[in-house]
Amino acid sequence: MEHEKKYIEEILEFCVSLSRNMVISGANLERVHLANEFICKSYGLKDVSVYLLSTHISLSAYDSEGNYASRQASIPAAGINLERLRSLNQLSYKIAEITPNPKVLNQMLSRAMQVRDYSDWIVLIARIVSMSCLSFMFGGSFNDLIAVAVVTALIHFLMTAFEHSGLDRLVINALTMWIATSAAIFFVYTGVGSNLAAILITVSMIVIPGIPLVNAMRNLLCGHEINGILQMLKIFIETMALAMGIFVAMVTSGGFAMIKTGEAVSLDPSLLVVLSFIASIGFGAVFKIPPKDLWLAGLGGALTRISLVLLTPVVPNRLLFMTISALVAALYADFWAVKRKQPSTYFVYPSIIPLIPGDLFFYAIAGLYAGSHNIVETNGINCLLSLSGLSIGFVLSSAVSHHIRKNVYRAKNFNLSLSEGEK
Repeated sequence: MEHEKKYIEEILEFCVSLSRNMVISGANLERVHLANEFICKSYGLKDVSVYLLSTHISLSAYDSEGNYASRQASIPAAGINLERLRSLNQLSYKIAEITPNPKVLNQMLSRAMQVRDYSDWIVLIARIVSMSCLSFMFGGSFNDLIAVAVVTALIHFLMTAFEHSGLDRLVINALTMWIATSAAIFFVYTGVGSNLAAILITVSMIVIPGIPLVNAMRNLLCGHEINGILQMLKIFIETMALAMGIFVAMVTSGGFAMIKTGEAVSLDPSLLVVLSFIASIGFGAVFKIPPKDLWLAGLGGALTRISLVLLTPVVPNRLLFMTISALVAALYADFWAVKRKQPSTYFVYPSIIPLIPGDLFFYAIAGLYAGSHNIVETNGINCLLSLSGLSIGFVLSSAVSHHIRKNVYRAKNFNLSLSEGEK
C-alpha cells in the first residue's frame, strides 16, 4: 500500500513540475490542463482534478487502490521560451505514450528543460532589428533608427537589471518607460531623431503586454473565466504603470510639444510585407525559437500582414478585418502545430506581431494624460476593437483545435485502455 501511495505522489509531483515550467515558458492553460489529464489517466489514475491559474496549480487524483494524493505549486511570472515549451510539450506526449517508471520522470523533465538558448547579445540584436522594422511601419525615418536602436538597447538592459532587483512590477514598468521616454525625447531634442511619436510607439512594443492580453481574452472565452479576469486586471494595472512613466517623462521634458501631428505615413504594401517578415523573425529569436524554425516565424508574420493589406481597403469594420487576420495567423499556427506535433503558441506568437496596435495604444495614453477626449475616444476605441478582433480570431481557431485535440487525446486514451485490457 505504501508503495502504491508513493507511486501516485511521484506522478503528481512530476505533473505539477511539468505544468509549472510549461506555463512559465508560455503555454496556454487548456494545453497544460489536457496534458495533466492525459498523463494521469495514462497511469491509471482516477477522479483527476486540475485547478490551474497562471499563478497557481493544484492537482489531485486517486490510484487504482483508492489512495488519494494532491500537489500544489505557485507559478512565478511567465516569460516566453518557445523552444523550451516545444521540448516540454513533446515530453508530455512521450510520457503519456510510454508511461515510464515514475522514478525516472524527474530525470526526463530535467533533460527536457536543457534546451539550446540564444546569448543575451543575440536577443538584443534581434530586438533592435525588429524594432527598426516597426519604426518604419509607424512612420519613422532612417534618422530615427539610431534613436530606436539605442532606446531599445536601454530598455533591454533595464529589463535585465530590474529582473532580479526585487522591485514591484508596477515600479519597474513606470521606471523603465520614464527612462526610455526621457532618452527618446533627448534624441529628438538633439536632432538625432525627428519623429518622437514613431520612436516611442516602436519601443513601447517591447513592454506593451499584447500577447498576455490576447491570452487573457482567450481564457475568458475558453472556459478559464476566473484566470482571464485576473489576467485582465493585472494587465490593466501594469499598463497604467507604463503609461504613467511615459506621461511623467513627457510632462517634465516637454515631450508633448515635440509630437508631430499629420497624415499617417503610407508605405508600399510589398515593403510592409517584407518588414513584417523580418520583424517576426526578430521576435521569434526573442521568443527563443531555434534558428532552423525562424523562417516559419517570419512567414507567419508576412501572411498576417498580407491579410491585413488585402482586407483593410475592402472591409471598413476594424473588428471584422482584425478578426479575419487573426484567424489567418491562428490557422497558420495550428497547421504547423499539427504537422510538427508542437504547441500552436510556438508559431502563433511571432505571427500576430503585425496585429498588436502599439500606435493606437500610445496615442490613446497620450490623449488621456494630455486631456484630449477626442484623441482618447478615437484611438482608444480603435485599440479596443483591434485587440478584441485579434482575441476573437485567435479564440475561434483555438476553440476548434482545442476540441479536436481533446477528442484525439480521448481516442488515444481509449485505445490505450483497450491495449491494457488485451494484456
